Amino acid sequence: MDQKNDKPLQHHRSKQLRERAFFFKRLAIGAADPKFSAKLQVLVDEYEREAARAKLELEQPATPLQTADADDTPERHTG
Repeated sequence: MDQKNDKPLQHHRSKQLRERAFFFKRLAIGAADPKFSAKLQVLVDEYEREAARAKLELEQPATPLQTADADDTPERHTG
């Protein structure tokens, strides 16, 4: 996909994740049942983590896939 078209989608995803985290945080605060509140807090943490990851992806410059693949490949030594 074209990098120019991808940025608005990433920005929208980041914003959407932050909004979901805020929504579940409000629910967790208002929940009368502590167990339910704890379950909601897990969702809050997950959405906040994903939003932070999406934001980092937005801020980082695009790197070629070849460079990323080369870093992930384990070295093999023969001998």
